[in-house]
Amino acid sequence: MVIYFTCGLLLAYLALPGTLLGDLIFRCPSCTAERLAACPKVTTICAEIVREPGCGCCPVCARLEGELCGVYTPRCSTGLRCYPSTDAELPLQQLIQGLGRCAQRVELEVTTSQDNPATNEVHGTEGPPMKRPTKDTRFKASAKKQHQNELKTKMKLNPGEEPRTQRLPQSLCQQELDKVLEEISKMTLQDNRGPLENLYELKFPNCDRHGLYNLKQCNMSTHGQRGECWCVNPLTGVQIPATPKVRGDPNCNQFQEELRVAVPVSVYQ
Repeated sequence: MVIYFTCGLLLAYLALPGTLLGDLIFRCPSCTAERLAACPKVTTICAEIVREPGCGCCPVCARLEGELCGVYTPRCSTGLRCYPSTDAELPLQQLIQGLGRCAQRVELEVTTSQDNPATNEVHGTEGPPMKRPTKDTRFKASAKKQHQNELKTKMKLNPGEEPRTQRLPQSLCQQELDKVLEEISKMTLQDNRGPLENLYELKFPNCDRHGLYNLKQCNMSTHGQRGECWCVNPLTGVQIPATPKVRGDPNCNQFQEELRVAVPVSVYQ
């Protein structure tokens, strides 16, 4: 099983330009006595000491839960992984810039708590406080609520079970994201900077806070050009038929009503 090095993105490096992704797994060279002797001493008190990012040998303090992390930062503590924010349109760029956050492995939970309707507050999103919810948001919230109701019905049929928080399998979008992070964790590069342009070839799914695919998916911007964007089914991530890929806003909300009828309600598989 692939070791995530406690932060699935901190080994997001490539070696040997031109090599196809996944063709080879590169192992870091062993740390020699000379290299270890040259390491500076850790002067601060750390909750956990880990090796430097990539193939570094020197000890550094691990990042704690909630702290910023990324490709070139110290690794997250044991049991944590470095994730981009769920609403990031460019998750890979966020991680390269060190703007991810150390967090527990993502597992969806269904709880009895609801967003506060009195304050119109939706946790984990950005934007003006009085911004009206989009069709995209309402559709996903509706799908999640119906799935919660189905779970409650099943729980009523089993009165012997405690009505505790139910852990659900990861959604398709989260599974796809984990596969990309796992692939990245196998890679190293020739030095601490490396050919970052190769990283832009990876396809990071853009998942929302509920584990669904965001309607608009985009590639990273490269060579001064904006990445292509397209519209997808929020449950499967498959591009909506007859929709183009454009370098700009594909106006995906126009397909929301059609998806409300065509897409099955089952969110998790």
